[in-house]
Amino acid sequence: MKMFKCSLIALLFTTLSFGQQGLEVGAAFGLPTGDARFAVSANFVVEAGYWVNIADKVALGPKVGYSAMSGDEVAIPNDLIDAPNQNYLTVAAAGLIEFADRFWLGADIGYGFGANGFDQNDQDFGIPVENVNGFYYSPRLRYRFSDRLSIEAAYRSILIDDYDASSVTVGLNVVLLK
Repeated sequence: MKMFKCSLIALLFTTLSFGQQGLEVGAAFGLPTGDARFAVSANFVVEAGYWVNIADKVALGPKVGYSAMSGDEVAIPNDLIDAPNQNYLTVAAAGLIEFADRFWLGADIGYGFGANGFDQNDQDFGIPVENVNGFYYSPRLRYRFSDRLSIEAAYRSILIDDYDASSVTVGLNVVLLK
């Protein structure tokens, strides 16, 4: 949580340094894919990003987020085990390109940090227990209703050693400062 606070302070500093060109917050809900589908029932995400327009239809900026993947019951022979929640802080460089009127393609590339340490017990279903940090990427498609409100579909993945904590999400984004 300390790292999340530091990232948020850095994001706000960036906002103050470059002026108010586009501070955006978003929330999304999704279903797990990849290896996570065996141990996670849902994914809830909140994000904050700061966009700098570098051209008419191109924006870049830093982004921080928190991804909460709720653990599910996992069936093993003659028993059910509750999988741990998997929470991640994501820090990324993000970009958006408008390819048609109101439609934007984007991607985040960065790093996902394990935010809860997960269970320290060995897991039978492949969740990492030591290294819980990994490469983060998220391609996305966005539709802008207005200058301040958009809906977005995204694939989010954190690659940790041989484990893929990924999901497909849908959410809303709101521009707070412009």
